[in-house]
Parts: sequence; C-alpha cells; structure tokens
Amino acid sequence: MKERSHYKNSFKHRSLSEESISLLEWETLKTHLSSFSSTNMGKNAILEFEIPTEYEISKRLLQETIEINDLEKNLDKSISFSGVFDISKNIEICSKGGVITSSNLLEIAETISASRDLKKLLLDFEKRPFISSFINRLIDHHEIEKVLKIGIESNGRISDRASEKLAKLRQELLSKKSERRILVDKFINNNLNYIQDTTIGDRYGRPVLAIKVQFAEKFKGIIHDSSSSGNTIYLEPESIVLKGNNIASIEAKVAGEEFKLLKEWSQIISDNKKSLIDMADILLRTEQSLTRSRYSNWIGGNAPILDNNPMVNLIGFSHPFLIWEYKKKGALKPISIDFHINRTTKVVAITGPNTGGKTAALKGLGIALLMARSGLFIPSIKNPTIPFCPNIFVDIGDDQSLEGNLSTFSGHISRIKKILESLNNKEGLSVVLLDEIGSGTDPSEGTALAIALLREFATISDITLATTHYGDIKALKYTDNRFENVSVAFDEEFFKPKYTLNWGIPGRSNALSISKRIGIDEKILNEASNYLKPKEVENINNIIKGLEEERIKQQNSAEKAAELIARTEILHDELKKNYEFQKINAQKIQESERQKLSKNITAAKKEVINLIRKLKGKNATGEDSRLIGIRLKEIEKEHLTQTNIKKNTSWRPKIGDFIKIKSLNSTGQIIDLDEKTGSFEVKCGLFRSTLSIDDFEGIHGEKPNLNNPKIQVNSVREDFSFSKIRTTKNTIDVRGMRVHEAEMIIEEKMRKFHGPLWIIHGIGTGKLKKGLRLWLSGLNYVDKIEDASNNEGGAGCSIAWIK
Repeated sequence: MKERSHYKNSFKHRSLSEESISLLEWETLKTHLSSFSSTNMGKNAILEFEIPTEYEISKRLLQETIEINDLEKNLDKSISFSGVFDISKNIEICSKGGVITSSNLLEIAETISASRDLKKLLLDFEKRPFISSFINRLIDHHEIEKVLKIGIESNGRISDRASEKLAKLRQELLSKKSERRILVDKFINNNLNYIQDTTIGDRYGRPVLAIKVQFAEKFKGIIHDSSSSGNTIYLEPESIVLKGNNIASIEAKVAGEEFKLLKEWSQIISDNKKSLIDMADILLRTEQSLTRSRYSNWIGGNAPILDNNPMVNLIGFSHPFLIWEYKKKGALKPISIDFHINRTTKVVAITGPNTGGKTAALKGLGIALLMARSGLFIPSIKNPTIPFCPNIFVDIGDDQSLEGNLSTFSGHISRIKKILESLNNKEGLSVVLLDEIGSGTDPSEGTALAIALLREFATISDITLATTHYGDIKALKYTDNRFENVSVAFDEEFFKPKYTLNWGIPGRSNALSISKRIGIDEKILNEASNYLKPKEVENINNIIKGLEEERIKQQNSAEKAAELIARTEILHDELKKNYEFQKINAQKIQESERQKLSKNITAAKKEVINLIRKLKGKNATGEDSRLIGIRLKEIEKEHLTQTNIKKNTSWRPKIGDFIKIKSLNSTGQIIDLDEKTGSFEVKCGLFRSTLSIDDFEGIHGEKPNLNNPKIQVNSVREDFSFSKIRTTKNTIDVRGMRVHEAEMIIEEKMRKFHGPLWIIHGIGTGKLKKGLRLWLSGLNYVDKIEDASNNEGGAGCSIAWIK
C-alpha cells in the first residue's frame, strides 16, 4: 500500500479527529465502497457519509448490514434497485410550485413501484427487525403511480389518454398536417421545372421547398432561408402558409393542454411531499445497507462484535486497501496479521525493520475501527471483537512545513500536543496511533521523550499503538504491565520481512546483519560493533531469539494439540454412533422377544382353557384326565415355571476374557488389567477403552469380583509453612489453555501443595476463569477462591487456598 504525504497546510480548518480520519485514508475506502452502489444517488450518499460518533447508531448500521447480508445470501438472485431514481430534487421543485417534465414524473412512478416490491421482499420483523422498523414506514402510493402511468407513456410522451381535450386536439393536428402535405405534394408536381430538389425541408417548424433563385419572383410565399451559394432559396408557398398558421395554432393549444396536465400532476406530487421524501430516504438507507453488505462480502469480511470495552481480538486481518490492490490490480495477495489487546494492555510498542509493515499494521487497526463504526464487516477470520472508539487520534507521516517553519520533529510534537489536549476532554473510548514516536531528533533525547509520552498515554488513553526503533521502549513491558511488545517478523535466511506480527516478542536489531548482507565493508561493520555495548546487545538479542524459538515451539505444540483434539472428537462421534446403533438393536431384540413370549403365553392360555373344557365334558374318561394332567405339567414347565439361574458371583476376570460392556451393550475383550487400581483395558472392535469393574459384566451376566488388596497411600505433600506472599513456587500461569488442560496442570501442582496458590488465567472472554472456579469450588480440599489484588493481576488472577 503506497504511503501518502500529508502536509500541515492540507489540514487547515479541520478538527484533530477529521485530520486523523484523513491520515487513515478513509476517503479512499469510501471511494472503493461507493463502487458497490446500485444507483448514482447511493454512490453520492456513500461519498458524503460521515462516520457516526454514537454507539447506538453504529450498532444499528451494523445490524442492518447483517440482516440484508443474510437475506441476499439466501435468495436465488440479487436484490435489485432497478427502477429506483433520485427523486428528491424533483419533489422539492414541485413543493415550491414548480412544474417538472413528464420523464421526471415517470421516474417518480417507477420509484413508487420499486419501493412496493422492495417492501414485500424485506419486511419481516422476526428475521429482520432493524430493517423492517423503517421499511414498514413505506406508504404505497399506488393511486399516484396509476395516474402517472396512465397519463405518461414509457418513452416519456404524454399519452392521448391523459385527457379527452388533448386527444381531440392531437387528432385535429394530425388531420391538418395531412391536408398540408397534400397541398405541398400538389405544388411540387405542378412546378417540377423550377424546383431544385423535391425534398421537403423544414425551417422553424414550417415546410419549405428548394426553388432556383432565378425563379424566385415567379412564386408568392415566405422565403425562410437561402443556400450558402445563393443559388437556392427555401420557400414556403403561399398556398400552404395559411394551413401552416392553423397548424401552429393547434400545436400551441396542444402544448398548453400538456402543460396543464404536467402542472396538475406536479401538484399531486407537492401534496404528497412528506411521504414521498420519506420514501426516497428509506430507499437510500436500504441501498446503503446493501452496499455495505456487498463490499463486506467482497473483502471477505465478518461481522465484528462491537464492544464498549477497550479490547481487540482480530485474527487473520488483511488491510482492505491491500485486498483492493490484489483483486483489482493483480498485486500480491496480502499477508494477514493478528491483534490481541486485552483490558490491562494500554500501550503496544511495534518494533522491527523498515518496510516490514509496521505503519501498515498501525493504519490497518485504525481503518478497522472506522469500518466497525460505519457498519462494515472486517476482513478477518471469524467474528472479530472491536471496541467502539469515537476518539481516534493519529500521528502518521511527515508533518514538516516550510510555510509554518516546522521541522519533521516539531510537526510530530505539535500534533502529539493536540492529541494530549483532546484526550483530557474526551468522551468515550480512545485509541492513539503513533508512527515512529520520538524520531527526528537526537536518539537519546528522543528515547527519553518517547518513554515519557507513552507512559502518559498509558494513563489517559484506553489503547495506544506506537511504532519505534528505540530499544529502551522494548524494555517497558518488563517494568510496567500496561505495556506489550509486538515485532515485525523477519526472515533471517533471505534477509527480508515476513509482514506478520509476533505478539509478546520485541524486534531484534538487524541493521548490522542487513548491512553485511548488502555488502558493506566488514571493516566498517566491525568498527560499528565496537561502538555498541557488546555484552548487553548480545544478551538482549539472545533473549529475543530464545523467545522467538519458544513461540515457534508453542505454535507447533498448539497445532499438534488441535490435531489430537480433532481426532478425539472424531473417535467420540464414532463411539456415540456405535452406542446408539447397539442401543437401537438391543431394543429391537427385546421387543421381538417380548412379542414372541406374549404369543406363546396367549397360545398356552388357549390350550389350557380347551383342556379344562374337555375335562368338564360329559364324555371325559379316566385316561383323558391322565393325559390332560401330563400336558398341563408340560405347559407349566415351558411357560410358567421360572428357572432361577444362580449367577456365579465369584467370577474373576482375566486377560483374554470376553465381557459385555454395559454402556454400549456390546461385547469386548480384556487385553490388560491393573489389579491395584481395578482398571481394565478392553478392546471393542477398532477401539480401546479403560473400564472399571462396575462398567462391565460376564457374557452370561456374571458379576465380576476382585479381592482388592488394601492400598496404603503415602502422602508426598510437602509440609511447610506456606507464604502469603506471591512467589514463583506458588504461582502457576495457564493463559491460553483450555479449561480441561488447565485443570490437569493445576491438579498436578495441588498434589504437593497447600496454602495460597496464585492461578493466572487472564481476562479474555472469561470462559477459562469461570470454568476453573466452578471446578475448584467442587474440590473438598480447596478452602476458598478469591480475586488477586490489582498489583498481582486483579480479575486476571485467582487465589485458591488449598487445605
């Protein structure tokens, strides 16, 4: 993205806020945005748009963008503003007693029709409450549309149907013109020898014939013109002059009748001025929402979470100007960067080599804040968290001025003075963006001034981002927890910047390394090295290098952990599906057996009833009674007698035994066991799981039994007089972990610990803190949990008292 020069004299008569917005090149973004408008009035409205300074207005704009974005994504075709015209000026003319043309009136009719269609498409209070709240105010001026479309044809001509008088006059006019044409043709046929050309010309609305000049005196009539050579005159013969006068009279009457109709219609527009102006405003507001939506989609944006807290969570952000250059002009695809700023961070120092993207990152955050205030999506991954900042103050670029007798340094300091004054009178959150703070003067004085200024900004501003080359500013983080370091990543192998940001790590000095790579004489570089403090520089660079290596290790570990989590989730889904399948099958089998048993019992009952009837019969003999008795015993044995199977409760499971897993209702095999803990490793299909003795039974329902030996637990908890002062031994940092990961780390620590344990979890979204406190409160060996004091982390740190 090309840097622009911004001189002091270009900011005359502007407020500091307006100057800052201009430095962030907001006008360029509006130009890009306006290209997505559907109408010229929409484009002009975007170019004249002013960024809201009230939270509720910005929130409403964002919700309108979200609603129309969701709607258009689910439609088969795009939302159309065809037939919508800029009618406001014409309505104003009518309201002042003016008369507008038939074409302008037809545009109003077309806009009324388009507004009806858009209302039908957009109105849905349940799905689109914000847009529906103003779309619902559209009044359907169907009668006005009907009058105008009956009276005006599609090409703008006033129709003969507009009035009976107009129709008669036009019919009469047509008849008179036809009679005149007959007279002209007759004149031509009678005077062919004197006429230069048989073509009928037109002069001032009158028909003329080209007569040779030498025969001019032969004819009576009106000479309207002559040729440039003077050889030809253009004559309206006397025989058709009178007819022409009659035609002109009728044409004047037609024009008068047409003007009368235009005046009547213009008065109708004037009578409905308020509702028609409201309609135009509502349509313009709707189009602006659609324009924001389409531009947001084009840059790959996601709806920001607009917050009133000074927190920024922006992942995978690309500057919209770089996206424009990439998509429109074929430039390189922009490299995305991240921003992580929590409540406690007040100043972020961005360090690194020149042309590494420091200023672009600074401007990127600034433009993202302006986009969020304007109801636009942010080009990033997922939904970013962005604070609503009505106060954005910027010092970027060269403010030197020959006219004002200002050097580069003086220009920067003058602007910073204005920023400090504005911050003391601000309302709402503030963000300050400073490029190369303290530069342009003696480095030692510049460093001292930069440090003092940044400490002041940390006190009076909510968020400050500053780019710098001064090494001492990098160390502020380690003495003041309000400061954070960010560095521009640098490729040491190819000696070029990577255009990404490393949070928490200051930038290393690469000046001598780059100079050596370029080819500066080694003698000069060695002498330069002697002027440095060798041990101090080497130690700082080694520390930074170690931090960079540690960051890479953590990133690799996080990627592996994410992969493991994904695999675990897949396994969990497969087990769940298997469980549901087994459960359904078991229910089907039980139902089948139940139905079979019910049928057998019913059949047995019928047989018993028949046997009883047979015994009661008069022809029953002793032999019959004996046989029936035998059959009854058989039925009793088959259906009624319950055989009690005494289950072997002394079954001792061992490796290789097949078992039935209760929760899955499926069969598995024991492949390993631990009698001390009473745990069994079981293979079930492709999966393995560790079960306790209560989780399974024998294939035939046997209850497993283990004579668990008494286990003597020797406590290894250190018994020492705990300290109420926070130290490295009683502090544990779990920031960035998931809740279950943090629980494992803390539980391991608590096994050998008692007393106060400081747990640093950070603030973030609050999920980690909430999850840990809920878990800790359920442990009987945790006495109490409380927030740490402000100087020990405040809400970002909890103290758990272990019994």
